[in-house]
Amino acid sequence: MTGSGNRPMRGEAKGLHSHGLGCRWRGGNHRIGWFLFAGLLALIGLCVGVAGLALAGRAYGRHYAGRIYPGVSVHGVDVGGLTVDEAAATLQSALPDPRMLPLTLRDGDRTWRHSWADMAIHFDPLATARLAYRVGRDGTCWQQGEVRLRAFLIGWSLSPVVVLPDPAQAAEALQALAPESAIPPINASLVIKPDGVTAVPSVPGRGLDVEETVAALPHTVGVGGEGMVMEILTRQVEPAIGSPGAAQAQAEAFLARPFTLVADDPLTGFQAAWKVEPEAVAGWLVARPAEPADGGEGARLVLTVREEAVRAYLEGLSVQSDGEVALDVEGTLLAVKAAVEAGEDHATVALRHPKRVYIVQPGDTLMSVARAHGFPVWRLTEANSGIEPGELRPGQHIVIPSVDVLFPLPLVTDQRIVVDISDQRLYAYEGHTLVYDFTASTGIASSPTLTGTFQVLSKEAEAYASSWDLWMPHFIGIYRSGPDFTNGIHALPTLSSGVRLWEGHLGRPISYGCIVIGLDEGAALYEWVRLGTLVVIRE
Repeated sequence: MTGSGNRPMRGEAKGLHSHGLGCRWRGGNHRIGWFLFAGLLALIGLCVGVAGLALAGRAYGRHYAGRIYPGVSVHGVDVGGLTVDEAAATLQSALPDPRMLPLTLRDGDRTWRHSWADMAIHFDPLATARLAYRVGRDGTCWQQGEVRLRAFLIGWSLSPVVVLPDPAQAAEALQALAPESAIPPINASLVIKPDGVTAVPSVPGRGLDVEETVAALPHTVGVGGEGMVMEILTRQVEPAIGSPGAAQAQAEAFLARPFTLVADDPLTGFQAAWKVEPEAVAGWLVARPAEPADGGEGARLVLTVREEAVRAYLEGLSVQSDGEVALDVEGTLLAVKAAVEAGEDHATVALRHPKRVYIVQPGDTLMSVARAHGFPVWRLTEANSGIEPGELRPGQHIVIPSVDVLFPLPLVTDQRIVVDISDQRLYAYEGHTLVYDFTASTGIASSPTLTGTFQVLSKEAEAYASSWDLWMPHFIGIYRSGPDFTNGIHALPTLSSGVRLWEGHLGRPISYGCIVIGLDEGAALYEWVRLGTLVVIRE
């Protein structure tokens, strides 16, 4: 019973298990199978699609083999479907002439317009066509397909290939453009006012860096709808004068004390002095760059004057001298300018001497009038056209020229020569110190030495007087006794025959108007005296 009882149970249980589990397994496999089947169909579809796309891509590529893909353009010129040579020919004729396109040079916010011809830049149609042909042919299959699709749908635009100049050409063109693009540096300066001196700091500038710009050209050039843009590279340019330097201290020193104008006229004895207050001097002063001297300290700020301001001041300056002297504005302006630039607080006023009118007195002769005023006769006849020397009459007006005609050179006053006709001696002074005291001989009565105040006009180691056939050693010219003849100081003369004149006779009048001294004395005086030195001849 146990056996017979157990078998049905095993069989029944086995049947139940088989039925129950078998039904569940077959139901799950059905659902999974559908998922697998759907996935398989999708995979098959995808493979078919990919294969189709690949086949389409290959067909598209074969169709445009050797030709540029549709949608590719260069600077607005459609080159799609053309061969490289056809595209190059099309671009050659269709692209604008580079010489007619603007070239924009750009440095940050600053721009300049020029012609491409300025930079010797042009298009390369063939290189551009080759570049267009590579569109859709580089990269992976997917990348190629993406580029072709984009070109077909929305277009693919290229810039023309630009041929840049060689470095030498580019450098030459940029050098010509450099001044236009430069921002000059600003030197340090001074603002000078009566209440003080203010330093104005320097400001660096900018200059075109030609070398760096040439090196970077391949990376700084772009072509757009409005032409080509080229970035230029600049560098900082330091100002030549970074600080006011000593000029500031000099300006402050000028404002701390008055400036003095001094007049001391050796011709008339006129003397005067004027103090210019700092308030007025402040209007004179200006700081300007000085050119560097050879071997000097380089560029620097120097103190000088505003000439118009000094001129206006001098024109208002009153000189009280009874008409004997008048202020020489331009000469004094130069003296003030020189004094300020040298840091001196005073300047010597330049004076001029107006011409005068003399009323002839009874007994006057043209010779006596000339000698009384220290002029050669010919100077009076020159200043009074139509005058008859032998027919002067009392009350007649004679113009006495300005004594300035006797002083064409800047007057040297730290040296002085005095010739005393009465004593027949020559004295030479350095300042107030007597340097030489020589025995001299002046002109004879029929050809006298003119008295008056003169200056050294010329120096000649060996002068010749054709009127007397004389050679005059160490000749120092002091006044013109005629339009073409100069009287002067010289050593004992020699005739052309070699005979020495007047040797042993110095100390009394023996010459024809010149002042004669000994041979050694003449050589010493000649070496010592300078052109322009004051000469006084008195009796």
